[in-house]
Amino acid sequence: MSTQRSSATDPGAMFVAALTEREFGRLADVLTPDVRMRALIPPGPVELSGAEPAAAKFAFWFGESNGLELVHSGSDEVGDRLHVFYRLRVKRPGDPWKVIEQHLFCALDEGRITALDLVCSGFRPDSAGAASKSVS
Repeated sequence: MSTQRSSATDPGAMFVAALTEREFGRLADVLTPDVRMRALIPPGPVELSGAEPAAAKFAFWFGESNGLELVHSGSDEVGDRLHVFYRLRVKRPGDPWKVIEQHLFCALDEGRITALDLVCSGFRPDSAGAASKSVS
């Protein structure tokens, strides 16, 4: 059984919306000022502290892309953690379209993310191509 919050109150949905709209200031607002972020990404682990540095990391990954399309996303609870996931198609300058999937496990306090642990697929070749775009 899954409990789905409304997108207006779901920190996961607010995070994904800010990310896909590339509004990194709004993304930072979903995080507490002292958020702890740990990420397992290619080429290796990242650990940082603070909403602004965390938002800047997402801006580094996605901010300069020529195209950013949400393929699939969602959020649900795993015990006392919020699980947020999304798959994006990304077109970076000079590169072909890539697909990337990230999973975040988040601790919350009063509707804001206090800690997030992220696992990332890395930017993978988009074998499906532009014709298979779907958002759910």
